[in-house]
Amino acid sequence: MTTLTARSFFAGIGGFDLGFEATDEIKVVTQIEWDTNCQTILKRSHPTVELFGDICDVTAGDLCETGGPEVWAAGFPCQDTSIAAPKRLGLRGTRSHHYFEFIRCVAEYQRLLAERRPEWVVLENPPGILKSNAGRDMATVVRCLEELGYGWYYRVVDGRHFDLPGRHRRSPAKRERCLVVGHRSGDPRVARLVLGDRRTGGAADPAREVRRPPVGPAPVGRAGVGPIWRKSARPRKSLAKGGYETWVADGQANTLTGFDWGDGARQTHLLVQDGRLRTLTLLEWERLAGFPDDHTAGIAAGPRGQMLGNSFHPGMAYWLGNRFVTAQQILEAA
Repeated sequence: MTTLTARSFFAGIGGFDLGFEATDEIKVVTQIEWDTNCQTILKRSHPTVELFGDICDVTAGDLCETGGPEVWAAGFPCQDTSIAAPKRLGLRGTRSHHYFEFIRCVAEYQRLLAERRPEWVVLENPPGILKSNAGRDMATVVRCLEELGYGWYYRVVDGRHFDLPGRHRRSPAKRERCLVVGHRSGDPRVARLVLGDRRTGGAADPAREVRRPPVGPAPVGRAGVGPIWRKSARPRKSLAKGGYETWVADGQANTLTGFDWGDGARQTHLLVQDGRLRTLTLLEWERLAGFPDDHTAGIAAGPRGQMLGNSFHPGMAYWLGNRFVTAQQILEAA
């Protein structure tokens, strides 16, 4: 099979990039990220990959043709589409509006190289995109793909069921993401080859089991540290004296967001250690987000926590990358 090449738009701290390259069948050739702290991490983890800054300054002429099938991955900003967004301006917001810059790059590349326009595109955003502006934002996202000739398929996947190979532990943190895959054939059935992962023989499909807790222990802190207590926005059960449980220890963790990091009052998780409660360390945040230890080391605590809260789960990217490889093999065999 021809090796797939990938371009990572809004690369962040490299969640897509780490997962794709862990497949050994996808090579990342371009990264685009405007945040200087994220750039520091990307240069350290991918020193040989071409790195661009603000997507608004990138043109299709900057993206040299690779000569093979390409995957363009874009986890476009969610600050205006997420349910945690204060104003929910959607694609009209100053950050999430950058989705249209990605579409511009695809359109320009298509005009320059009609025969070699990106074979695949994949978009990522929190599930809030499905309800943003009463669903109109999601309709806009897929309509833009259709206008460029892409057939598309979407699915909500939870990162807690995935991890990078060799780590042997799944993150207990809930990390749901809406994935949209497009293929240049215009046929949505081809896009479905990637996200329609249905396994046989009774094997579980982790992409579909959004509500199922991970199997077995998922260590976050060092050995001997007690379970995670997570703050429940909606108390789950009534206590005997008529109160409500607002902190629960059910083996899971809340979705990490860029808003959670800061003083102890803002964090939504606690650990028990030596009989005392404490908040999570940034190393434990990295583990919850699915990244290797110290992946974000060397950055100030505030920006580091925010980057992890905004990141894409690399274990999910690894699963997705393998699905792209399988789908491409099917197409080439056909």
